[in-house]
Amino acid sequence: MLMKHATGLVLDEVFTRHRTGPHHPESPERLRAVEQALSQSGLLNRCERIDPVPIDRNLLQSNHSETYIRRLEEACHRGEGFIDTPDSLIGPETFDVAILAAGTVVQAVRQVATGQLQNAFCAVRPPGHHAEYDHSMGFCMFNNVAIAARSLLNEHGLERILILDWDVHHGNGTQHAFEEDPRVFFCSFHGHPATLYPGTGYEHERGRGAGEGTTLNIPMW
Repeated sequence: MLMKHATGLVLDEVFTRHRTGPHHPESPERLRAVEQALSQSGLLNRCERIDPVPIDRNLLQSNHSETYIRRLEEACHRGEGFIDTPDSLIGPETFDVAILAAGTVVQAVRQVATGQLQNAFCAVRPPGHHAEYDHSMGFCMFNNVAIAARSLLNEHGLERILILDWDVHHGNGTQHAFEEDPRVFFCSFHGHPATLYPGTGYEHERGRGAGEGTTLNIPMW
């Protein structure tokens, strides 16, 4: 039984099965480092584990085109080395792991939204904030956070959501997913787009149409 005041934790060995090869910065070792730090701090056993679950295909299509989803699935099963860009490395299990990453983040936010958990921390791979509607970018396959936000809007009737993205690189995929949606405020702290990948996230990017004013980019240097 879940404890209502517990912090949920998504951290599972299955997410290490997305293989990126030696020397790639987005490697399984990232999760092992997270697990070690949580264990040493005593936090690991104080959290409520959330088991991996696959994403519903219809929910996945709320943020990504069916053509892209199928393209990624087929590329992984054919044994191709990357998708769309050489830095988005893939392996035979990448698609299945990405499906679990997106689905488990959705499961975590559902449990928070329904009061089963107070909050949740999701350590999943592949990451997501660079993933666009119809292509991969920057190590990212599916935009896990954007999909989770859509589940909260569509299933739980939330009227406003804040996504705070703190990373050296701008979360272009998440911004583009909601830049015309006034229900989602996207705020990003990142390095300056004039010198850092992916070259988006300038101060003047504030959303479009009905979503104008609900995007806030704060380049830090």
